[in-house]
Amino acid sequence: MMTLTILATLLALQKEPSSTKEAMKPIQLLVGEWRAQVSSDDGKHEPWEEVQSWEYKIDKEEYALQFESKGSKEFKSGVLSYDLKKKVYRLDVVRANDAKASFEGKLNGKELVLEEAVEAKAAQEKATFNLLRDNRILIAVERKEAGKNNWAPTLSIASTKQGVPFARTAQTFCVVTGGTPSSTVEYKGVTYNLCCNSCRKEFLAHPEETIARAKKEGYIKDQMK
Repeated sequence: MMTLTILATLLALQKEPSSTKEAMKPIQLLVGEWRAQVSSDDGKHEPWEEVQSWEYKIDKEEYALQFESKGSKEFKSGVLSYDLKKKVYRLDVVRANDAKASFEGKLNGKELVLEEAVEAKAAQEKATFNLLRDNRILIAVERKEAGKNNWAPTLSIASTKQGVPFARTAQTFCVVTGGTPSSTVEYKGVTYNLCCNSCRKEFLAHPEETIARAKKEGYIKDQMK
């Protein structure tokens, strides 16, 4: 019986998302403002600080996460999406020098590993997101030179989310996505939680539909005041 239970659990964990909204749920803890300490593992840069601001990008039924970074020497903006056909996460970024790059990969538990899509035998980067909790993440950037097989660490990024305490009280949810709230909105005398400006726009555009869906998914249970 225990073996069957373990097998059922593993199969559930391996289930691929059926929508982009579902694909964003395990990584939506990225939404918010993060203060990042960046160190250079290859000695090519002096350590620096940057502020990363993540929020949802919602276009009808298509959900993704987008970010902008102030003070970064690596990536200054980007969009993290999910390809339902290829069943992979995709990160499209704009580098600090305005060059563009794309990364693809899988989520394994709390670790999202994304490898740069490049031509054969070209130098390649890899970004590994360690999603520790909703107020702490680590990102490791590695590089593989053209014709080489080994990855060499280049950057270590330790980020702490601003405005989220380490200790938690009763858990509440964003009415649109189920993410960690950072603001609220009033509608017909009721206060609803939101995680970002994109979710505010989505709620205001379709309040009744959003509330009905949130009740069905359990996002507004015990969160209304």
